[in-house]
Amino acid sequence: MKKLSLIILVFVFPLFVFSQHQSVNKLFEKYAGKEGFTTVYISKNLFRMVGEMNLDDPDVDELVDKLETIKILASDSEFINKNNLNFYDEIMGSLPIDEYDELLVVKEKDQDVKFLSKEKNGIITELLLIVGGTDSNALISITGNIDLKHISKLASSMKGTGMEHLEKLEEEK
Repeated sequence: MKKLSLIILVFVFPLFVFSQHQSVNKLFEKYAGKEGFTTVYISKNLFRMVGEMNLDDPDVDELVDKLETIKILASDSEFINKNNLNFYDEIMGSLPIDEYDELLVVKEKDQDVKFLSKEKNGIITELLLIVGGTDSNALISITGNIDLKHISKLASSMKGTGMEHLEKLEEEK
């Protein structure tokens, strides 16, 4: 009986892990290349190339060693407003929110920002930034073994991509 349980676990666990990322990936696939949307995918290979550069910054070196991917899905505000699309609500409705912990929620007059994280054994393995409003709508997914201090530093160097919202994580900590 124990062997059967172990065999079932071995086959079912990868499906469970795959399904967790599936909802985020579906959103990226749905809007990739569509009018009014920009998608960016940064792979582990690029992080390795950056890691091979001699940047003389131990924080950056440590960060690039631990990151797997960064995916950015951003929408053009004019397109969203013209087509009356509530991108933020669509994102929130399609994600398995109960699998994430809220790190930070910012609600302003015309904008909502949510930071969500997923932990495994005390290590953040996924960080989601969801921004919705009349000016900007974006979904940023960062996967790997994530240290918020390093992510905040990365965000400060990537102004204008939506990642500047990640700087708030270190401020709130």
